[in-house]
Amino acid sequence: MREVVADVYLVEGLRAANVYLLASGEGLTLVDAGTPGEFAQIARQMQERGYALGDVKAIVLTHCHSDHAGSAARLAQQSGAQVLAHVDEAPYLEKTASLPAGSCLRRVLVWLMARVYTAPPCAVDRALQDEETIEALGGLQVIHVPGHTPGNIALYQPERQILFCGDTIYNGAPFPFVKGIQAPPRLFSVDPDQALRSARALVERPIRVVCFGHGEPILEGAQERLREALD
Repeated sequence: MREVVADVYLVEGLRAANVYLLASGEGLTLVDAGTPGEFAQIARQMQERGYALGDVKAIVLTHCHSDHAGSAARLAQQSGAQVLAHVDEAPYLEKTASLPAGSCLRRVLVWLMARVYTAPPCAVDRALQDEETIEALGGLQVIHVPGHTPGNIALYQPERQILFCGDTIYNGAPFPFVKGIQAPPRLFSVDPDQALRSARALVERPIRVVCFGHGEPILEGAQERLREALD
């Protein structure tokens, strides 16, 4: 686990998606939860940094895909933390509904991914709304950015201009043949056109640091680089 900026840590060596630990006066908060089976690695890296799993107060899930939410149920069970997600995403996390499939190719892809990363249902303790504030890192604004999934969210710290964008914007990874900043691949989004609109709207706010769900964070001048890439 390495420190990205003050009070923001990136869990290293995970299989697919990034997990961030936020350590501030409000207690510990995890942003996303990795794939199924990564619970032990996340807990170990926290311990190595001197943080106890039992001190995690909240697990905020940007969306329901198993590479981001796969270990959420286990982390919540072992830590006692509340799980937070957008109200429109809760049915997919709790497995009471299935994501809209879209094209035949996407249906096949979703079927395959469900078998690679089989995540258990995860109860949502706090259903979030757009523009709500989460008590972490001095106050994180919830931004509803649908398209990748119906209840996809980003998190924004306005004073420090830090953006946690989840899969609203990628930074190359996890595809080695794709480089640079981009909107999420069309095959992975329930509404690709809306996903691109959401990404472009998101980067209109002042952003100094951006922490991606996939790919390395950008620590300076993030807004200009995001705008240029998405235009």
